[in-house]
Amino acid sequence: MSLAAPQRWWQRLRALFTPPGPVDPGLDLPPDFLQLLERLRLLSIRAVGGGVRQGHRLGAYRGGQLEFHDYRAYTPGDDLRYLDWNLYARMEKAFIKEFAREEAGAVHILLDGTPSMSLGTPSKWTFARRLAALLAHVAWTGQDIVQVSIFRSPQQPLSTFPPNGNKGNTAQLLDWLRRERLGTLDRSQDISQVRSAEALSDGVRQFLSSTASKGRAFLLSDFWDGEETLTAAFHRLTASGFELSAVHVLSPEELAPPDAGDWRLFADEEAGDVELAVTRPVLERYASELEAYRAAVEGLVRRRGGMYLFAPSNTSLERVLIHALRRRLWVA
Repeated sequence: MSLAAPQRWWQRLRALFTPPGPVDPGLDLPPDFLQLLERLRLLSIRAVGGGVRQGHRLGAYRGGQLEFHDYRAYTPGDDLRYLDWNLYARMEKAFIKEFAREEAGAVHILLDGTPSMSLGTPSKWTFARRLAALLAHVAWTGQDIVQVSIFRSPQQPLSTFPPNGNKGNTAQLLDWLRRERLGTLDRSQDISQVRSAEALSDGVRQFLSSTASKGRAFLLSDFWDGEETLTAAFHRLTASGFELSAVHVLSPEELAPPDAGDWRLFADEEAGDVELAVTRPVLERYASELEAYRAAVEGLVRRRGGMYLFAPSNTSLERVLIHALRRRLWVA
């Protein structure tokens, strides 16, 4: 199945996906929830190396006056200063003590700021920003280096926090996220000039060209892109040395749309519209193709050695999401 199939006949459209309801919750994270996060650590984050910044992850550097890491068997030529003589006296075998510097890991969070993220109650944009703040807070607590980037369209540069290589903190990040806005589609353009689908590809390109430190890249998006676009984006990230963690965010209205009526649907990221009679067979077909699409996105991520998490935008960060992240060994 082509990943573009659901989009061809049922676009992610504002008229259908934003029924009357409560406004989006704020981005604030409750103080007691922040205290819970401070007991967590992101797993599978490599140290930056080179002693860039003090942290809690074991780097590859070996040498003296560092934290003890492990033993290995002695081989001719090893420095005898690191031979454990006590162990040799007990076991009559020679072992060398290895040490490692505790260094900071690098955590990069790429946030989808394209128009389709506005959909839902709460919106995918609100959920993704809150999740970005959660991940950043956990990383900062572990003394990791954090960078958050927002991509919107090929015509716009990435928005990045913190600026100028500063460290940043959770309060500053939340203030920055509140001020950031989604990209918009200029419907006055000729349809052939509307190329919002390239936002992910261009965002990854800009990210790779401006980021020196390798680490884990958390990609938060609804992934409404074609298979070729997604494959290329995931490949470029992993081939460049980043460990990929993809969070697939969809709104409740996308997962369970209204079950009856005639609709005229307007696309958020493409020019044009479509008229559709929403009947039970249509909804059944949509549900089937949507699940196939979600599974296909997961397959693309995992084939690149990445980790995948599906998260509806009404998922409770305070309860459900933390348990989901722990089950998948993203945090501990």
